[in-house]
Amino acid sequence: MTMLDAIRDTKLEAFYAAALKGPARANRLLFTWLSDDHERADLYRWLLNSKRALRFQSRANINVGPTPDYQPVFHQEVYLLATREHVERALTATKEFSNSPYSALGNGTFMLGLDGADHDTQRAFAAKYLRYDAATIDALASVAFKAAAVLPSKQRKFDLADVAEQVALRFAGFLFGFAQFDHPLLEQTMRAAFFGLNHQIVGRHFVSEPAAIANASIAMGALLRRVAQLIDLYRARVGQAEKDEFERIELELKEVRQEMRISAGSPLKTFVPVLRGIAEGTTAELHEAGVKWDYTVNELAVIVVGLIAGAIGNIQAGASIAIYQFFRDCAVFKRARDAAVKWKQAGTDEDRLSAFIWEALRLNPPAAFLTRKATQTIVLDDATTILEGRDVILAIGAACRDGSAYPDPDEFHETRPGNPDPLIFGGPKGTKQFLHQCLGQHLAMPVIARIVREALLLDGLAETFDPRTGKLLRLEKLGGVVCQKYPLEFNREAVLTQFPLIVVMKVKTPVALHAEALKQIIKYGAPKIEKKLRDAKHVHFAWFQFIENDTKLMLTTVYDRDFDSYIEYFALQIGSMFDLVFEHIEDPPPMPVNEFPKEFVDTIRRYNTRTAEGYFFSAYPKADVSMITGKYPPEDP
Repeated sequence: MTMLDAIRDTKLEAFYAAALKGPARANRLLFTWLSDDHERADLYRWLLNSKRALRFQSRANINVGPTPDYQPVFHQEVYLLATREHVERALTATKEFSNSPYSALGNGTFMLGLDGADHDTQRAFAAKYLRYDAATIDALASVAFKAAAVLPSKQRKFDLADVAEQVALRFAGFLFGFAQFDHPLLEQTMRAAFFGLNHQIVGRHFVSEPAAIANASIAMGALLRRVAQLIDLYRARVGQAEKDEFERIELELKEVRQEMRISAGSPLKTFVPVLRGIAEGTTAELHEAGVKWDYTVNELAVIVVGLIAGAIGNIQAGASIAIYQFFRDCAVFKRARDAAVKWKQAGTDEDRLSAFIWEALRLNPPAAFLTRKATQTIVLDDATTILEGRDVILAIGAACRDGSAYPDPDEFHETRPGNPDPLIFGGPKGTKQFLHQCLGQHLAMPVIARIVREALLLDGLAETFDPRTGKLLRLEKLGGVVCQKYPLEFNREAVLTQFPLIVVMKVKTPVALHAEALKQIIKYGAPKIEKKLRDAKHVHFAWFQFIENDTKLMLTTVYDRDFDSYIEYFALQIGSMFDLVFEHIEDPPPMPVNEFPKEFVDTIRRYNTRTAEGYFFSAYPKADVSMITGKYPPEDP
């Protein structure tokens, strides 16, 4: 028996041993496996080897609406489908399986939850308004990344999951034509909607979150209202307030177009956001191919919100998963980084980097699970019969690892034949109509690629360590699906050399007496301070300021590079001046300062105030003092 066989047998024995002790034990064990990338991969190997579905008891209510009090907690059988054959059958056999599990999210109007002609009509309509050429999409992705990266680029440590989410939100805002002040609304509603979506797909079968669907519906309702307002606004302005808002959005669109031209290297003057295109579409345009789309504004809003609902989370997950997967193998990371560098230098290697991303997503798809419901009793195989009305969960990650489709399915090969695997975004190969094929895949992948490329290009990009345990901080995913946090770090000085220092110190009481003494010290000590600042060769600006009615003294500087070296330098050079200052400050460091430089550094660090949201602007981000003055070492005045 091989080690792999032993793992499979262990998983098999553990699950059924737990089931003998009750459905709750087996349910909890399965959820533990599905929530962990490594355990889930082992489970998939066993399921693929056995070529069978896994039946388990769900905590979700099998019925719609109230149920009798006597009904047991675990009363619904659910089937986890893993093989490619089973997953593709569930996605394409429209007479056997329904999209109805998704209908809880949109009161029967959510496109993903529709079947038959209603689904096809909405999909065709949406597809018409998502037709953008590659140059436009890439330019929008570039503008979105630049906007989202402003704050994270100021800090050495950043959260890639947060960055990716912000890029996706900005991209959606620009693409659909939201106003800039709609960003918080998009952020709040899409988080709730994505959580609700994944809870409905898989989470409800394992955990009790009574408010998940309600919160998602409320959030989507708030966005529906705003989308309807914008469609009306784009169609006609009925009052001065509407005219003023339209003009503001027009100015914002003009700015976006200008940024797009800079990013794309060619004029993109004709970019029209989705909502504006829908609002201004003529009846003749909407009656293409004999299909009539006579949607009301509210119906249009439902379609639009449905398009956005899963896109943000999938882009966030796709980018986070790709970088995380690269870090699991140093050789893969190096090859992916080389591809990113060549893409930036020559602009011709995007497909090579995309191949890395597709392979990473094959191993760990962003939409890890999909769901459908059996509309009739289905004989899936010799060992499995799915009764009518039962839910099935489609393990997309397992189907993408199916050895019948790929040799060495668990290994990372960016040159693997067959990539990109259409199942990654929910569409089986060889079918004309993909029920779950992501309608916006051609929009999402360039955004994911942009995030991944820019992250790989960061100097010294690395995963961070937990200071308490010394272990690497990994990608955190709720329930194995929703990406919540991925701490990374890079050499911030490669993009921004200067740092702000904002030290706020409390003046001793009586305030008037000590504040006056401090003013005299600064006044008569200014020549010495000036000389030492100039001699330091790494201070751009510095000033003192009294705030809050002279109760606090603020020292603000902008300096180059290392904090500790900068502060310790002044402890040793003008410690006597600081001794005078700290005589009038509460909670001073040990003195004389020049004999306790390390303690002085710690005190300044304690008093240092972070800028709001970490924001700090520099017109010359990579220039130190000597580069600006052109003098190294600087000459005496």
